Amino acid sequence: MIRPTSLRDLVLIRLGVAVNLVIGQIVAALLLPVYLDSVGTILVAALVGPRAAITVGLVSQVLNAVISGNFSWLPFALVQVVIALYAAAAARLGLFRRFATAVPAGIGMGLLAASCSAPISYFLFGGVTAGGVTVVTTVLRALGAPLGVAVASASFATDLLDKAIACALVSVVLRSLPGTLAARFPALAR
Repeated sequence: MIRPTSLRDLVLIRLGVAVNLVIGQIVAALLLPVYLDSVGTILVAALVGPRAAITVGLVSQVLNAVISGNFSWLPFALVQVVIALYAAAAARLGLFRRFATAVPAGIGMGLLAASCSAPISYFLFGGVTAGGVTVVTTVLRALGAPLGVAVASASFATDLLDKAIACALVSVVLRSLPGTLAARFPALAR
């Protein structure tokens, strides 16, 4: 049975989308070789679970495409779903409780995310999507790497770093919550 979404969950979904969009836009504008556009998805997964986190990821992906006018982001919605599911599982295992476990969890998430995003980037866009990862792909191509190798290498390198940073940020946020606020989220008690 699917429980109805609470007002708290709806507020957190909106907050998660805002976090994804704001941080993602700042990072994109700076052309950094990371995205950090899934911090809100991971945070919501840790606080309330996968259903709300999937919503955050999908809404963020659609809004990012509309705001930027870059609709190449839409196929990467699958990656946000994978991130939401992985983050919810990591939270259930308590991996965000400590920085020392959050970073390796982020590396695992990065491996999974890159496994999904690299084929999308390669087959749908020839390795040219947007932002810093395209710069990394271009540099690797200029160094003589075949397109498939350049796209996969850039995707794995950037996703590993990106998700490790994102999970570390979520860990810091969760550990910073006052006890009375944290008590409102059963997922944090596990």
